[in-house]
Amino acid sequence: MFHYCILGCLLLAGQGWTKGLSPYLPLNISPEIEVQIEKVMALTPGAPLSKPYKAVDVLERNKLLATRFPDLHRAVNAYLTRYKDTINTTHLSVSGSVSNKQSAALPNQRGIKREASYQVSNGLIAYFSPYAYVAAGVVLADGEGVTHVNTHVAFGYEYAQIEAGYREHWFSPMQDSALLVSTNADPSLSVTVSNATPISDWAFRYELFYAKLDKVTGVSQQGQFFTGKPGLAGFHISISPIDTWSVGISRTVQFAGAINNISLTEALLDLGNPVSEDKSPLLSPQAKASDQKTAISTKLNLPFTFPVSVYGEVAFEDSPQSADAQDKALAVGVYLPMVTDTLALRYEYTSWNELFYQSPFYTQGYINDQQALGHWASGLFPLAEQSIKTIHAVNINWQFAADQVIDVTVRTADNDITSPQITHSYTEFNVRYSFATRYGFWGVDVNVGEDRLGTQFKRVSAFYRW
Repeated sequence: MFHYCILGCLLLAGQGWTKGLSPYLPLNISPEIEVQIEKVMALTPGAPLSKPYKAVDVLERNKLLATRFPDLHRAVNAYLTRYKDTINTTHLSVSGSVSNKQSAALPNQRGIKREASYQVSNGLIAYFSPYAYVAAGVVLADGEGVTHVNTHVAFGYEYAQIEAGYREHWFSPMQDSALLVSTNADPSLSVTVSNATPISDWAFRYELFYAKLDKVTGVSQQGQFFTGKPGLAGFHISISPIDTWSVGISRTVQFAGAINNISLTEALLDLGNPVSEDKSPLLSPQAKASDQKTAISTKLNLPFTFPVSVYGEVAFEDSPQSADAQDKALAVGVYLPMVTDTLALRYEYTSWNELFYQSPFYTQGYINDQQALGHWASGLFPLAEQSIKTIHAVNINWQFAADQVIDVTVRTADNDITSPQITHSYTEFNVRYSFATRYGFWGVDVNVGEDRLGTQFKRVSAFYRW
């Protein structure tokens, strides 16, 4: 069946040009507005299960909130105006930090380290027509150089939007991280096709991409170890059978990186065949390097007087049919976007078994440029550690004045075994204060905690964001 889904997605590109494209909104780069956008997505029906969100989708959803949540509607609508000009700056951010020089990467920040003393980011967009645009985004960080973020060329129409460049992918309804594809690692050069407008009354959405990852060592194939650049193919579809409920499936296939690799065509066929199982180089000496993952996700937005959004995903190494007890993952969350008009609360729980991020072919794990492609916390644990990992994340966002916001995030990560070398749970506490002006947000961010070795980290940042 999934072979036909992929073929149907590709054939949509040949059906003519009707309506236009949609640019993408920020993803883990502009937190003040992203909080407001997440509220819009939780308070409206037929929510998508992947990110970054399309501006057109958020614009249409925001219209539904004009009467019930006028303040939220005005804030998001004012922000979206920057995407309506032919050429415009969509994002600008500058920050400076002091820290105790802890070298671990910040969660979901594309490999940027806690010890980075400065960070500058900028985003631009230019429309050539309703059917073509160019987006350019960069992040310059101390120690990391320039990272391309959301930099791509797009063309097509509403049901087949094709992008080439450093377009990011996040296949999950989760907010704190994603099991299959997230922003934890550097974006890779990729080609993507998706629909800007949901199809049919069931709000069918699809996304198909191919990316070339950075060079990695230890690719095991046919009794040898190679250094090469694997490919990563990904596929996501979702539907909303009823207004309040969305359900979807995502697949990724990491492949190649050795000599005599499987082709992109073969990888796409594997992508569309979730009943297949990765072969082991030990049991199948002639097998070629490939690592598949599958996730089934869902989200339920309950539009009560006290709105609630419940969501989650269950994931498998290979497929649900082939997965055993040691290669599964689970993530669930609950979001209360309007505890009061100024207070939002979120809790997320994630757990995966010992084999989920392991592969007999890719001995360095599921990574790009030394950072986890999936959940940020997978980088906290040794790859060969035979344990169940558990992560908790709580977030509180409080707009305590018309122009001031406090955002608090608490994270913990641990496993189910004890070790003489690793005696602590990972704990992290982050507080961000933002002050809004007509020229953007000014603020301070404090990040403190303790890693699994008991080493404390401390970081204080001052920022400006527009």
